[in-house]
Amino acid sequence: MKKNYDDEQENTTAYRVRLLRQDRGWSQKELADKIFVAHSQISRLESGETTNIGSSLLVSLAKVFHVSTDYLLCLTPISVPKSYDISQLGLSEEVIRRLILKTIDPDVLNRLLEHDQFPKLCALMKNYFSNTVANGIMARNQIIDLATDPLAELMSADPSKRTEMIKDLSFLSSSKIQSNEADIEKIKNILMKIIRDVKENMAEEQPSGAVATAEAVKGIRAALPDKPQSELTADDVSTAITAYIGTMITMDENTSELFQQLAKQVLELPLDGEN
Repeated sequence: MKKNYDDEQENTTAYRVRLLRQDRGWSQKELADKIFVAHSQISRLESGETTNIGSSLLVSLAKVFHVSTDYLLCLTPISVPKSYDISQLGLSEEVIRRLILKTIDPDVLNRLLEHDQFPKLCALMKNYFSNTVANGIMARNQIIDLATDPLAELMSADPSKRTEMIKDLSFLSSSKIQSNEADIEKIKNILMKIIRDVKENMAEEQPSGAVATAEAVKGIRAALPDKPQSELTADDVSTAITAYIGTMITMDENTSELFQQLAKQVLELPLDGEN
């Protein structure tokens, strides 16, 4: 079966830049304008014509997409930068303190934030707090009032239609909604769905999204030889690290050997305070 072109090019900078741009709904020109480069630079990069990306362009792209430069260079499948400025998250100091002290359960928080309906919940709550929807509902209610006033007048002018008009007035009045009633109902329904889904996942012992560092450690441990930890050597660990990295990026034999030598040198560096 013929392979899809995008499948073959997935592990390229051109593919990742194009995917990130399209995910944000930007045109090539819009992206170029955001990082102050010529449109042609983005076009050549995404087409694969530019194979060696300059450091300044690389850093600019990483900043505008909020990803790591390693991700753009296809050195890692993890897009989040290792040194992420926590202030970019927009969280308050008190929230950060609670997360660090773990007064907020991180597993519950992860499951809530990962739910596909959580962004919608936040948008509805923001509208509720800012009365965005409430103002529209009040305008709708005013239109209903404009319709009921003439009916009341007609009812007085033509008593023979009183019964029919009372039904119409009752129906229109029942259609009016309290200013925040609709917002609260939607928020409640989505929140309860999220909570039920989280409870179901926890009952089925489905894990939340993997923590990148924990997954890396697990992968390296799996590649270690089956022997007691006290008997593991720097060669064993450097080989395991290289094997794990090799599952994420393609390395030829020479590159793999050099990476293993580097890992071994790092492992054999003396700790602070040692001779």
